[in-house]
Amino acid sequence: MPADRPSRTWERFAEREPYFAVLTDPKYRRERLTDAARAEFFDTGTRYVELVLDTIRNRITPMPRPQSVLEFGCGPGRLALAFAGVAAGVTAVDVSPAMLAVARENAANAGVDNLRFMTLEEYRASDAMFDLVNATLVFHHIRPADGYGLIAEMLRRLKPGGVAAIEFPFHDHSTLVVRASRWARRHILPINAAANAARGKPAYFPLIHPRPYSANEVLSLIHAAGCDQPHLVLGRHGDTEVVTAFAQKPVVVREQQPAPSPGGIDVRRMIAETSIEELNRKAEEYFASISDRDRHLAKPFASVEDTPALLINFAILLQGLRLYPGLTVLEFGAGTGWLSRFVTQLGCRSILLDVSATALEMAAELFERMPVIGRGLAPQFLVFDGRRIDLPDGSVDRIICFDAFHHAPNPGEVLHELARVLRPGGIAAFAEPGPNHSKSGQSQFEMQTYGVVENDVDIPSIWTEAQRAGFARIELAAFNATPFHLTHGEYEQLLAGGESYARWAEATRTFLRDVRDFFLYKTGETPIDSRGTEGLAATIGIEAAAEYAAGEPLRMRATITNSGSATWLPSGPNNGAVWLGCHLYDSTGQLVNLDYHRQPLSTTLLAPGQTVSLTFDLPALGPGAYLLEFDCVAEHVAWFARLGSAPVRKSISVQRSTEHGAKGFEI
Repeated sequence: MPADRPSRTWERFAEREPYFAVLTDPKYRRERLTDAARAEFFDTGTRYVELVLDTIRNRITPMPRPQSVLEFGCGPGRLALAFAGVAAGVTAVDVSPAMLAVARENAANAGVDNLRFMTLEEYRASDAMFDLVNATLVFHHIRPADGYGLIAEMLRRLKPGGVAAIEFPFHDHSTLVVRASRWARRHILPINAAANAARGKPAYFPLIHPRPYSANEVLSLIHAAGCDQPHLVLGRHGDTEVVTAFAQKPVVVREQQPAPSPGGIDVRRMIAETSIEELNRKAEEYFASISDRDRHLAKPFASVEDTPALLINFAILLQGLRLYPGLTVLEFGAGTGWLSRFVTQLGCRSILLDVSATALEMAAELFERMPVIGRGLAPQFLVFDGRRIDLPDGSVDRIICFDAFHHAPNPGEVLHELARVLRPGGIAAFAEPGPNHSKSGQSQFEMQTYGVVENDVDIPSIWTEAQRAGFARIELAAFNATPFHLTHGEYEQLLAGGESYARWAEATRTFLRDVRDFFLYKTGETPIDSRGTEGLAATIGIEAAAEYAAGEPLRMRATITNSGSATWLPSGPNNGAVWLGCHLYDSTGQLVNLDYHRQPLSTTLLAPGQTVSLTFDLPALGPGAYLLEFDCVAEHVAWFARLGSAPVRKSISVQRSTEHGAKGFEI
């Protein structure tokens, strides 16, 4: 098929068999196409898109939700609709007007509104750029002489950091006789018509069989586009071998970023020529030279200019760590301790780790001068030798690293140590700079002046090493520390996905080029308990009398089952201790006492599925009609009803003790 327009034969074929033209299985032929087969057709697209994204995130880069996707050769929309479900916007291109018409109809029927369709001519006339470019089952229809130019054009359409996934055939295993017959069918129409008739197909059906491309030629195009080290996935369609090349466009350093001075420091050479002990000594010398400690101890409020970014970054890590009171949190590169003080205030046990003993001494001073409010857990201060963390295996629940990991000269070794001390299912959170950090003017200044390592943060390399260390998953946070101020009209336009939304997205993209906030999740699971809100649910049964005597305790019988997935801590004063609580309302439903009564449930842990039965007395009430609402509560965490668990209400009447018929509930 020509690259710029469909042949009359192909267009006629596409009009008649849009699904069979993509997947040549008889069940996708027009006369056999059932609703179930059609659903299966699109299911294959969903599975393929999931595979493409998994490959990119595991082998290339932890790509967040793509903002823009090009689906080249979209056909009836098998992959375009699937990409529309995971991307902000998708552009679907096809040379065939018949295919585009079917794809538009399928998108409309599916209610997809973030998908636009283009002819090849419209695509070439546009200047659209994309985060992800995909071409699957396309180039086996196109002559290689035309296809190479299309591949080069697709690669030029990648935004910095964008990824291309391009499948092409490269080797035909069929015999010489078979290849000769295919040539004849492709070039001599009567022969193709006769072959179709022998197979019970209409005479005009074109021969659908790949024509091999030169893998070296395609790889040369990829390298010419600046995409180094493509990841290749081999496959096979019948007797033809295919390869899908995944290639990432390098991120361009922002023009406004200060360039290193001529002859600047190469951080890799610096690391190779400087021992860890020497780097540790320089860090200690830096902190020991500080004469005025107040500015450092005032962090994150030491500078009006720096404070917003520090707090926003901290909030991003805090959200992802999912902390709750009682967890042990290791701060890697704690410095003077401001972050760990906040973590301690949240009820966690902080372990501050740093290569500088003086920095930890300053952190201890901070805790003395600004003690946490309430009953905080005492922090631990631990000197790091740069290689091994002096903690047992699996001894911490969370790790937080704020702008410190890029100072490590041995990031792979450090990742293995962090994984070692982290419990199964634990989370390590990092707020770091980007992949060109060492080249900035500020980094060059820091390395030249203080001898500190200012490493580039290469997420693909980090993720590769993290997997070896025992981490199962990585996630990156997409955010913008600089608010995007808009007029009311522009704000409404942003919400509607208009022009101001595009400007906001581009501003966020620009910000994220030099920022990498990411989370590593260790393999395994950590049992959850009632110190956090996750998995808290109860099934409550209450037996109560209809009438009670004034001045007498109100006897109740309760059956409470832990119907959630979190283990309940024993009733007591500690964070997360679970009680049975009772709210008191009057007859009109007005709240009288939120904490009318709390009843201990157990002196031991209550695992999910366990049940306790209790008989207890509520405080006496004066005459009147009341409503009692029973709910479980985790101390200093939450009432269960707030989390979706169902409370139980009982209406009672309290009579004057002299009136006959006033009886308590007898047990």
